Amino acid sequence: MAAAPSIRHQFVIGKLYRLFSVWVIEKQLGALLISPVDVVLGDDVVEPDLIYVSNARQDILGEKRITGAPDLVVEVLALSTARNDLRYKWRLYARSGIQEYWIVNPAAETVALQVLVENDYQTQIETEHPDDVVTSKVLQGFSVVAADVFIV
Repeated sequence: MAAAPSIRHQFVIGKLYRLFSVWVIEKQLGALLISPVDVVLGDDVVEPDLIYVSNARQDILGEKRITGAPDLVVEVLALSTARNDLRYKWRLYARSGIQEYWIVNPAAETVALQVLVENDYQTQIETEHPDDVVTSKVLQGFSVVAADVFIV
């Protein structure tokens, strides 16, 4: 059995959910889910920390799992999962067609936004300063200031 995520990890996921939900839920753009939720991508099953599925893709939402590629996923790095998130999941998410992949590093207090281009991710921004802004391509008009992600 895997150890539970750290308290800091959970605070960051909670904050991300609040930031995203203001945009997604209030504008009725689709479903926003927080882990644990199984996402079935071919023969693989993963549990991204935050998952967005647009209204147009609601057919992938099942009663107990998501079967198919969400529009956007967020992974919050932890020491025990970072290698998996940055290698295995990176390739799996790109191969599966997930359009946007956010990688949040609580230790470094950085956010990296990856956008799918021709079956691989290109970094749109990787924050270096607390006042850097991350703007989603999938959720048009949605932006986050890096520091806001890490303020509890």
